[in-house]
Amino acid sequence: MNWINILHFYQPPSSTKQQIDEVVKSSYQPWVDFLNKYKNTKITINLTACLTEKLFNFGYEKLLKDFSNLDKHGQIDFLESAAFHPILPLLPEKEIIKQIKINNKINKLRLGKVYKPKGFFLPEMAVSNKVLKIIKKLGYKYIILDEISTKEKINNNIKYKIKNINLDVVFRNRKISQTFVPETIINILEKNKIYKNIITATDGELYGHRYWNWYPSYSYLIKNKNITTLTTSEYIKNLKNTKNITIRDSSWESTEKELKNKVAFALWHDPKNKIHKKLWQLADFAIKLNYKNEKDENHFASRLHLENGLASCTFWWASSKDFKEMFSPIAWDPSMVEKGAQELLNSIRSLNKINFKTKLKAEKLFSEIRDLVWKKHWKNAKI
Repeated sequence: MNWINILHFYQPPSSTKQQIDEVVKSSYQPWVDFLNKYKNTKITINLTACLTEKLFNFGYEKLLKDFSNLDKHGQIDFLESAAFHPILPLLPEKEIIKQIKINNKINKLRLGKVYKPKGFFLPEMAVSNKVLKIIKKLGYKYIILDEISTKEKINNNIKYKIKNINLDVVFRNRKISQTFVPETIINILEKNKIYKNIITATDGELYGHRYWNWYPSYSYLIKNKNITTLTTSEYIKNLKNTKNITIRDSSWESTEKELKNKVAFALWHDPKNKIHKKLWQLADFAIKLNYKNEKDENHFASRLHLENGLASCTFWWASSKDFKEMFSPIAWDPSMVEKGAQELLNSIRSLNKINFKTKLKAEKLFSEIRDLVWKKHWKNAKI
């Protein structure tokens, strides 16, 4: 049985040194140590550039070099992404392209010449045909998606290509990916279930940060003669039969009910969520002003605030979705929402060449967001 394990490494752009230190100790360094110990282990990883830059700035150059060496030795595949983890389908085309190019530039700078990703990992696997066309146009060969992004039943022994775009697509097994994967695969083996290929995609921090004692299960699998680990590129190369497939707007958290109601990105843009609505009014306003004022002497500072504010976390923490079934808390944190909105406001505040009326409009939007957030919080104190 082939196991293709895809890992998404990400920490919010606003993460502190203490937070990065903790996740390096619990997850990233153990991953490097594990791969160096078990040299027959292969994985596919996405290091989001905002995290890569944090690691570099906080003194983890050796860790980055270790990841680069693992790529040289053929143990890992790197995946491209968007630098500051925004929900790409909700952004204008020029911002999508900019975020991808920044991601590539930072990772090449910090990881070296080995960073030549052929595949693409969408933040939250949030996909739309607009985004797929851009990824293809930029030269990437394949993309990772959740099974829910197509209505067809997936057969992981077939190479799928996105119809009319000619981009390879690899589908993760959602059911297995939402468990502690190594233990689930062990159970599959013990029950003698037959899978030729198992594809899982999770946050990389699942290992160590959430499941601290992951070594025994993973090492047991690596030593099992019935398991072969492959990078995603190797998996695709081994496929013989090809089938064209259509993709629908969705994310790795989408539900069939949401898609039926045409709400593809409910965690970040729910039309019934008043906070989401106001946040996107402010975000769209900030994006428009940032591009319109590229010659402003403070444009770079404005850009940094914009990137932080557009990170998915700003909107995710306003969703109030209950994740208890997935061993996670309710997605509600008023401080994180306000922090993200403040970054969007600061992006506008930073610009010198915009008038009083425009700045006042931004201040009003931010005040409305803050009022909605804290009224909701104190009214529903049990959230």
